[in-house]
Amino acid sequence: MSAPNPPLERPLLLTDIVCERVRTAIVQGELKLGEQVSEAQLATWLGVSKTPVRESLLRLKSEGLVDIQPQRGSFVFRPDAKQVNQLCLYRAMTETAALRSAMENNRADLLNGMKDCVDEMHQAEAIADLKALARIDMEFHNQFFLHCDDPYLRSGYAVIRSQLVALRHRAPIGNAVSSHQILVDAVGANAIDEACNLLREHVLENETRYLTACSISCVSR
Repeated sequence: MSAPNPPLERPLLLTDIVCERVRTAIVQGELKLGEQVSEAQLATWLGVSKTPVRESLLRLKSEGLVDIQPQRGSFVFRPDAKQVNQLCLYRAMTETAALRSAMENNRADLLNGMKDCVDEMHQAEAIADLKALARIDMEFHNQFFLHCDDPYLRSGYAVIRSQLVALRHRAPIGNAVSSHQILVDAVGANAIDEACNLLREHVLENETRYLTACSISCVSR
């Protein structure tokens, strides 16, 4: 039998491209929290028809980034105080469970991934690159799920991932290196309970910053 042909690359659909562009606009703040988004305006802005825009908004609704209200229109998500509290509690629950699983099953790789992220944070913090810090911060916390042994935890975290990315960009942490290094140290010492307690405190401390970011970014409807 002759050698197989190289695998064909699946071309990106227009909806995929539009969805990624709108997602980026929400995450990085081009579109503000609570802002109404018009299919027609987005279509004109992106130079496409309204169909891929409509399909993209439906996808982003499933990610929690867009709120579609019948008879009113589509809006960028805007969590209220209760929702921010629930988001932080859910994040703390899933992240600590994933960290415990990763430390019990794959601690060496987890530790290396966390250290690499902190090294990147040093560089980004030195030049005050807030966008990079937000990205690296997300990658640091994603290490718990990359190395845990529970696919259900990964699926559960995916539900809030997009919202967390958007909030991180609007509320960059000021002491990124020091606040993450203590977690690295606890994992390095194999102190599972201490690491989980530190992580829970670290996550819940974000609630005030997220509330402030929402207040600053929100626009009246």
